[in-house]
Amino acid sequence: MNLTSINSNDCCREEDVVADMNSLPDLKSRIQELLHSTLDNSSITVMQERLLLKQRSAYHFVIQSEEPRFTSIKVIGNFLGPNRLQNVKDWMKTQIELLLASLEMLYQEITISRQNLEDFVAKCEQVEVDTDEVASAEQQLQQIQQHVKDFEAKMASSLQPLTLNSLFLLNMRPLCVSPVLMSMLTHAPVMFNKEKTLLTHNSTCLFWYIAGEQPEEPGCVFRVEVKWVDPEEKLLREAICFSYVYKVQNLKPDTCYKFTVRRMVNNTSVYEAWIDTLHLKTLRSRQQKKAQKDVSKGSQ
Repeated sequence: MNLTSINSNDCCREEDVVADMNSLPDLKSRIQELLHSTLDNSSITVMQERLLLKQRSAYHFVIQSEEPRFTSIKVIGNFLGPNRLQNVKDWMKTQIELLLASLEMLYQEITISRQNLEDFVAKCEQVEVDTDEVASAEQQLQQIQQHVKDFEAKMASSLQPLTLNSLFLLNMRPLCVSPVLMSMLTHAPVMFNKEKTLLTHNSTCLFWYIAGEQPEEPGCVFRVEVKWVDPEEKLLREAICFSYVYKVQNLKPDTCYKFTVRRMVNNTSVYEAWIDTLHLKTLRSRQQKKAQKDVSKGSQ
């Protein structure tokens, strides 16, 4: 009986090996189809750009209610009591951080699995692969397809509005009968238009845009900061701008400056991990250029 059992097991293993190897052409075809469609170079680049845009976006909350007075942040703060509004904002921030972290992990898994599948196809063209490698490639193909689905689902997801009424102080709950909702708004990042930047020895003209938005969104308010960076970083000036351009004057020639721009949205910020930064060095003045020429002539 034991001999019969052993021989039977050997036959099963041989049949599995044959089945795995017979499926190899189909597996290669499915991998190549995926690598030339959903996971081609341009698709991966777009996926990375979409992820970067999500990571650089700013997240703000908005209060919604049928009763206008309950859309005031100050009123809602009174109804919630000390620190409770901040606790809600902290919870929302955590949800955003978890979403962004999971998107980053999925993207990394996709790129690693994609490289492994490319290596597997290349190896198949050169040498014979074994059954373990075939099984592993099949598993990675299934995993990467699921990762892509999960990535797309999370990119399209949004934090559901929170109903705040149950969090109001007990003595204030009867004062508000309609639902008060706190929803999340996503603002695309503000970015400098480096190609348009104008620079002289004592001034610069800065231009910026909101990523993905055409044309310029009206009604936006921005804050620009100008800092010295040498010998140490120090705030020089800041300005509130109602357009997408700002001219900075009275700068020092041949000096390095750091500029930042961000959208201003009252006191509703929940999460903003990225602010665009531009480093510029003003041109030399005529006197400096003339002095440099004189030094050059003298050395000759």
